[in-house]
Amino acid sequence: MDKSQQIDHQHISNKYILIVDDDPILGNLLLEALDDEAYQALHVLSGEMAQNVLQRDVPVLLLLDYHLPGMNGLELAYWLKSHEEYRYIPIILMSADVPPEANCKMHLRTVRKPFDLERLLQLIAELIASGVKDDSGVREASVCMTHAQSNAHRD
Repeated sequence: MDKSQQIDHQHISNKYILIVDDDPILGNLLLEALDDEAYQALHVLSGEMAQNVLQRDVPVLLLLDYHLPGMNGLELAYWLKSHEEYRYIPIILMSADVPPEANCKMHLRTVRKPFDLERLLQLIAELIASGVKDDSGVREASVCMTHAQSNAHRD
């Protein structure tokens, strides 16, 4: 079993980042990069595994892949937002094809794969430092408006 699949719940800090990505290579790369930046992190391979971990401990931030086996990343984000204890966890949705509703309805931060690791680490640092719990900022609103306008022009 690789490092990403080993879950030792007794050693999870309450100040950790949860990585939910079904790619063990990317998960391990993110674990190492976050460790180099002095963050504690845990990697799980599915939304269901994330739900199990969240029953025991709440992370300070979630790195969430969109394409997951079983429930996808948006379904997990909806689940998180529907539970009071998880509603304000900052979420960064990672995908090569970010669905428009991630920005418009969910107000999630999004990162397109392949991504620049340094920019991702900078975004993580900014979200954690600012204590952002629910990012419904101008950038997401403008993306939503642009998407809505482009759909209106198609009609």
